[in-house]
Amino acid sequence: MSHHATRTLRELGYRLTPQRTLVWDVLRAHGSHMSAEEVCERVNRHFPNVNISTVYRTLDLLVALNLVRETLLGPEHRTFEIEEEDSHHHLVCRECGSVEHIHDPDLGDLPASLERSTGFVTHEVNVFGSCRACRESGTD
Repeated sequence: MSHHATRTLRELGYRLTPQRTLVWDVLRAHGSHMSAEEVCERVNRHFPNVNISTVYRTLDLLVALNLVRETLLGPEHRTFEIEEEDSHHHLVCRECGSVEHIHDPDLGDLPASLERSTGFVTHEVNVFGSCRACRESGTD
């Protein structure tokens, strides 16, 4: 577990259980969006008795502590990744499910324009469409 996560958990009085450490390590090693089921599958390779409810509780705790970011990439498609310093948004392929990060400059004036016209302040933008690979292979 990284020093930052370890320190945060300890300072707030949470125990560093093997399950919590493994969930964190799996997310860090993967480096991108994972479902709770994917996290659980990888955790079980090292600690076979961890069930999905333990993984969900751990992920919910890490999200609440701002150590992990939860993103909804569709109805009932929750994904998790290590929280980054810089905010980012997502391009999600409806064909293959790939997720690509884009950053604030990629959005141009969209956030400011939305706020001016609707009063809505954006924190995260998820754009659904077809990735280049799917378009080039003709699956879209």
